Amino acid sequence: MFFAFTFLAAQGVDKPCSAAAAVADSTDEPPDERFWLWRDAQVTGGQLTLPFKIRRTQEHNTFKLTTDVTLGGYIGYTRRLTEKREFYLTIPMTAGLTFINLNDNNTTLNMEMSETDVVPGLTWSTGIILQMDKYNIGLLFGKDYAGNVGDQWEHHGKLWWSFGVGFVFLQ
Repeated sequence: MFFAFTFLAAQGVDKPCSAAAAVADSTDEPPDERFWLWRDAQVTGGQLTLPFKIRRTQEHNTFKLTTDVTLGGYIGYTRRLTEKREFYLTIPMTAGLTFINLNDNNTTLNMEMSETDVVPGLTWSTGIILQMDKYNIGLLFGKDYAGNVGDQWEHHGKLWWSFGVGFVFLQ
């Protein structure tokens, strides 16, 4: 079993989304029935670090763990799940910089590489993050795009997934 510490910022939600509240005030229906999706919800953002990704391999039809680290930010829809406890559900949209590890097994480059070469790339992802008090559990999936090696890298533009377990130290 793999565990990774992912830095996910827990978000506090104090009031409903103002846009939903404004539209709800202009109708005859109660706001709780018409805009239940926006009740106790808010648009949030923060930083996100993914220390590993799990990718599908073509040759063995299995999965492998890669250490292509991603650093980036996210903006997301966060909804409070319960009134009694600080439990939230976030659906993030992320974009960031990823550091792609190239070697002879994952690229078709015709160049002399020492054991591993690292190239920058761009990544996007989405998923779900569950925040329970100071603990966070996330499951994300996305795609990486390698900068200067492009289609010569076997995972260029292909789907990956990752998970993380985090703890909020400062709040």
